[in-house]
Amino acid sequence: MRVWDIDTGREILNMGIEDGVTTVAISPGGEYVSAGSLDKSVRVWDLRSGQLIDRLDGPEGHKDSVYSVAFAPNGRSLVSGSLDKTIKMWELSDNRPMLGPSMGSRERMGKCVKTFEGHKVNTPRSSAREEGRDSDID
Repeated sequence: MRVWDIDTGREILNMGIEDGVTTVAISPGGEYVSAGSLDKSVRVWDLRSGQLIDRLDGPEGHKDSVYSVAFAPNGRSLVSGSLDKTIKMWELSDNRPMLGPSMGSRERMGKCVKTFEGHKVNTPRSSAREEGRDSDID
């Protein structure tokens, strides 16, 4: 994932994740960016330094790809939605950069504070069936 300066068109940050990003969100104050991905995780970076400050996955994390992320108005918590039919509410860890060779230290991972289970993943086919229509979309 990369960040560009809108005025100059120059790349100013490379967050180190290139493949599988499905969704991004910027915190209300513009300090952080989060990304959900195919690898079932949500990552949060400090936009000033480009440092990874949180990786939300592991036993409390999603069991399938993450397709939506949104910050709460306070900028210190967020929600994520996944193909595993859950929505998770996360409390982020403090804003110090993660440590370790791959910046993947699990000692400072944010905390899942609530999981909402059973939301529907709408597809054109399921939506058409609910409305009583047949669909040619498979």
